[in-house]
Amino acid sequence: MKSRWNDMKYNEDLDCWVVFWGDNMGYKVRCGDWFDLHLGEGRKLSCRIELGREWYIIVGRNETKLYLKPNETYQVDI
Repeated sequence: MKSRWNDMKYNEDLDCWVVFWGDNMGYKVRCGDWFDLHLGEGRKLSCRIELGREWYIIVGRNETKLYLKPNETYQVDI
């Protein structure tokens, strides 16, 4: 069974996050895009991505902001 989670990596040349599918095709994530972020052990976090000085995600009713680390790879379902 294929996993629903795909790698999301920061592309410095494009200055954006890209979600990769198995054949190296990628989707450039845009401000306002919603996705589920894999937290491990069957847990996920629904969030929206935005760009200020840096890329961050917004979660929850209070719109808590969490910054993404460009050197990390995140597992997402978009």
